[in-house]
Amino acid sequence: MSQPQQESPLKRRREELGLTQRDVAVAVDISVQTVSNWETGRYQEAKLTLTQIKALCRLLNWTLDDLPNDFRPSGSIDSSI
Repeated sequence: MSQPQQESPLKRRREELGLTQRDVAVAVDISVQTVSNWETGRYQEAKLTLTQIKALCRLLNWTLDDLPNDFRPSGSIDSSI
């Protein structure tokens, strides 16, 4: 028997802030379908530019350290946005 999928940290945070998937999509300049795919686990790794990562962090009031691993940039960058 498979385990129920854990709720997406992105979805949980988005809902805590009263944001819609469209709000996230517009702020990060991606499609609503992409946000939906992230939240349902269909995309295992987000391919975002640094500008998009910063926009996501600002929108969700997250630091880079708060981001789920799937959203973290590869390589080392300064985590003070």
